[in-house]
Amino acid sequence: MPQRTLGRMAFAISGLALSAVLVAGCAGTSDAPASESAAGANAENEFFQALPAAVQEAGSVSVGTEAYYPPYEYIDTDGSTIVGLDIDLLDAVTERLGIDYKLENVAFDTLLPSLDAERYDVVVAGITDTVERQANYDFVDYFAADQAIIVTAGNEAGISSMADLCGLTVSVLVDSTQQSLLEEQNAAACASDPIDILTQQSDTEALMQVQSGRAAALLTQEAVGMYNASQIGGGTAFEVANEGSIEPMPLGYVFAKGNDELRDAFQKALQSLVDDGTYDEILSSYSLINAALDEITVNGAE
Repeated sequence: MPQRTLGRMAFAISGLALSAVLVAGCAGTSDAPASESAAGANAENEFFQALPAAVQEAGSVSVGTEAYYPPYEYIDTDGSTIVGLDIDLLDAVTERLGIDYKLENVAFDTLLPSLDAERYDVVVAGITDTVERQANYDFVDYFAADQAIIVTAGNEAGISSMADLCGLTVSVLVDSTQQSLLEEQNAAACASDPIDILTQQSDTEALMQVQSGRAAALLTQEAVGMYNASQIGGGTAFEVANEGSIEPMPLGYVFAKGNDELRDAFQKALQSLVDDGTYDEILSSYSLINAALDEITVNGAE
């Protein structure tokens, strides 16, 4: 089977900061009060005019993330700046909206509860849009995330599909969508020869289980798995084993239910980035153009 290259995603990675990081967005700043500056600069900006009045007045939104999920968001080599695909898109969409943003880096499991508590206006953290999550939140979908089975180079076990994982030990991020996929596999195709699911606290730790031989494979989001794998052995130590697509799922910006104006303004601004080519340029810079969407939808998971 031809090996799908990992080296194409060999971006620079840094150490992970342990404390919360606040980062101001890249939209323009001024000595004038935020409300006057934003309103005056955006009098003819249709995207700004679509924002809720409170956001127009503030000239800014608060954004929650967990910056340990490359290539979506991670800490740059300076040890403090948050960078990544999600951040580049966030820069572009808030500039289009004519507002700033304040970004806070916190533990993943606190993001949605903090959205519930109105600490954030939006959560941007590579979160999978699912029907179950739509019961409590709204998603503006911006990316089609495929899954990948990562194995050591050479693929000695001959894995090419989810069915080939039956009877094997497979590592996975704990409480992730990918863990749910493995559990579904055990309830169906692998019921008579179940997968031994080895959960870990991070994708990097899960990948280490494959490198050490404790696991035969890692199931993860393709972009994340390829990024992490590209950091080891010059990108030649691992390969993607699956030959076809595995459960592509949308990722989305997450909004509280009832915050329809802000949700729709983000959707409209993101769609404009798709229409003028800015979106494709950003995804191409991460070698992720194959995951691009033609239409930015709300709650697109089915």
